[in-house]
Amino acid sequence: MEKVADVSLSSSGVQAAKSLREIISGNSIAVFFAWAACAVILLLTTLILWMSFSRGLPFESGFSPDNYAEVFGSEHFWTVVLNTVGVGLGTVAISIFFGVPLAWLLNRTDIPMRSLFITMLAVTVIMPGLVKAMGWIMLLSPQVGLLNRLVMGIFRLREAPFDINSLWGISFIQGLMLTPSMFFLISGPMRSLDSALEEAAEVVGANRLKIIVWITSPMLWPAILGGIIYIFMTAIAMFEVAGLLGGLSENRILATEIFLAVQPFEGSSEIKYGVAGVYGLLIMAPSLFALFFYFQSLKQAHRYAVITGKGYKPKDFPLGSLRYPAILFVLFYLALAVFLPFAVLLWASLLPSLRMPSVEALSLVSFKWYSEIHYLLGGFDVMRNTLLLVVGSSALVLFFSFMISWVVVRTKLRTRRLVDTISMLPHAIPGIGFAFALLIAGIMTAKWFPWVPFYNTVWIIIAGNVLNRLSYATRITNAALIQVQQELEDAALICGARKWVSMLRVMMPLIRPSLVFAGLWTALLVFREVSMALLLIGPKNKVLATQLWILWRQGDLSQASALSIVLILITGLLILVVQRATGKIGEPRSLPQLGGGG
Repeated sequence: MEKVADVSLSSSGVQAAKSLREIISGNSIAVFFAWAACAVILLLTTLILWMSFSRGLPFESGFSPDNYAEVFGSEHFWTVVLNTVGVGLGTVAISIFFGVPLAWLLNRTDIPMRSLFITMLAVTVIMPGLVKAMGWIMLLSPQVGLLNRLVMGIFRLREAPFDINSLWGISFIQGLMLTPSMFFLISGPMRSLDSALEEAAEVVGANRLKIIVWITSPMLWPAILGGIIYIFMTAIAMFEVAGLLGGLSENRILATEIFLAVQPFEGSSEIKYGVAGVYGLLIMAPSLFALFFYFQSLKQAHRYAVITGKGYKPKDFPLGSLRYPAILFVLFYLALAVFLPFAVLLWASLLPSLRMPSVEALSLVSFKWYSEIHYLLGGFDVMRNTLLLVVGSSALVLFFSFMISWVVVRTKLRTRRLVDTISMLPHAIPGIGFAFALLIAGIMTAKWFPWVPFYNTVWIIIAGNVLNRLSYATRITNAALIQVQQELEDAALICGARKWVSMLRVMMPLIRPSLVFAGLWTALLVFREVSMALLLIGPKNKVLATQLWILWRQGDLSQASALSIVLILITGLLILVVQRATGKIGEPRSLPQLGGGG
């Protein structure tokens, strides 16, 4: 027994020595920055838990369960929880209603203009959620909604038939926003399905509807479940849509409760950081539970395996007489998601105030608000902050994701799986939760280290976006590094290059397409993001997204519409840059030569 113990201890010692040598041999830079990022993630997660037991700021008061008693004892608690769950499930329902049929039509049928429709679905991201919500408020608000007024005029109704300022309105808009995510999450598995089972069902007399319901859908269950979980997690954490549609008053959800706890209205109750911590944990709980359920379902993954060693070719279903209804369905979604909101925003931006289209309204059309666009943008400081936010967030996300992926893929450290798991935590923790933790960290920094430029600066918003996008970017860099064979890095080391040189001069050029795509896509998402920026907003760190929010909340509908159109154009330009850049870098090119042409 003693010999066995000695062998075990010596084996552990050898493993530890190997890990230490590997760190010292050149991977120390990647290990340091990877663990630095993981430490910040764990620290902020712990800070949310800490704040839930604190009545004030950390270290200013002892631990107490009073915050939980206040939250759970509130007369509105269960209403808020049920509203949150209802919005999440409603968003999922809308996304499934549009996303699954769109994925089937555009991947498994002979619908005309398939490539064009897929491209149009991809570019629906040019309209941020805040802008889309503004457009639908102008269409279906009981007070000013143009569609409501049109229906009331046609049918001589006394009251507006639709009220977008409701829970179903929040679910409807968020569902339209997240439908492209559902579409692309299941398009890959949809396209890869072996049609043998579907053909066998046809042979025994099953019609197309039965094949879709009883054959195709069950085989896609893991992909659909993954999409449902992602949509639900995203929906319950979104603030901007609910914030515009009554979430700050009668239609409160957990995300708006966090906001109101730390950013109360003027003249209302005091700031309650501890209560916000409790709500932060509550909004994390459904996400963690959903991920656990998803991982449990993956244990049965063998039941859904349809790609085997035998050759197969996915079969496109002929639509026949249903071809034109299918095209109308695709156009119907695009009209709801993009065309109608954009049209009403463009119309409102050309008028002094929102009016129904008429000859009189046409006589008032002008470009006044566009001529004052510098004022609407908020001045030079807002534009500088926005540029710094977009560029800084993208650069830092790429840097830390590369360091983390290097540790996970290119080293043999025993802790590399732990690093990968921690880097995925931001996917389970909503961005507004991280924003709250950063707000507390910023207040503590301002108190103890006032010389550090963090609190109420654009850097605190950058930090929130970097942490929020890290899990997405590391998936890209992990996959990219896995594709590069070890021999290329070994050749650089044999030629005398140091580890960090091989990172910069060999590995980064080889995975440049993935890095550029991840960076540009991160820039686009950061530019559109408003929830975290609103929670962290101060007098000196306003950005374009928060400036748009401020204009809308002030009641300046036409000015906000003009700024929305400008934001859509800028986002469209970013999309064009992404397409051009990824297209060029995706072209074949020679591999970088090592020293001496070897």
